[in-house]
Amino acid sequence: MKFLLSLLACSLPIQLSADVENEIPYGIEAVTGIRSEYIYRGFTLAEDSVLDFQLETEVTLNDSTYLHLGTWYATETSDGDYDESGFFAKLNYQQSDKLTLGLSASYRDFNSSFFKSDVDLGIYGTYQFNKDYAIHTGAYYDFGANAWYANIEGNWSKTITDKSYISLKTGVSYVNDYYGRDGINDIYARLSYTYHISETVSLTPYLGTSLLIDDDSTEPGIINDDSTFAGLWFVVRF
Repeated sequence: MKFLLSLLACSLPIQLSADVENEIPYGIEAVTGIRSEYIYRGFTLAEDSVLDFQLETEVTLNDSTYLHLGTWYATETSDGDYDESGFFAKLNYQQSDKLTLGLSASYRDFNSSFFKSDVDLGIYGTYQFNKDYAIHTGAYYDFGANAWYANIEGNWSKTITDKSYISLKTGVSYVNDYYGRDGINDIYARLSYTYHISETVSLTPYLGTSLLIDDDSTEPGIINDDSTFAGLWFVVRF
């Protein structure tokens, strides 16, 4: 664990002075969710319902740089024995009103899965065309798989009322010898509706799909099939 924390510290090369630390605004978000099955990077990790819990915080370092930290735990709710835990750190730099660049470091501990537990490092960018539409792309190296994963996606949202909005995310992913898959991996999408019950509590039901392009993997335990799933997030901010 000390090695992992050291790795995260090295990947986030900013040291704060005492004066800056005293002025940092903190925000914490707790998320509870349930989904009909668990799809990660186009791979089916659990075919039954999965319940997950996540705790996140965002720390503003200066006017253009902020740090996003979080930890999570997910487990199957039925007879399945899948569970997963981990933590992540993201360093974001807002280069302009439209462009944000970032570095990420995470560690995932997989149980009863063909995915191997290890560190994942990435670099990404988001371009905000307007308040409703943005494009995001990233490249990540998974040390458990010893392989690259990359994606490009579009994110669209639209306000419905002063308390609700809908959003749509669509994308395509690319892998390089990632658990037996190579090339264009999947096309994916997720449609969600968010309702703010109050200033600090929101509810988000969603529907998603992953349509495989490369489904030739013969790795043990891998399910090569298209997936459609539904889920619900309950979010509390404080």
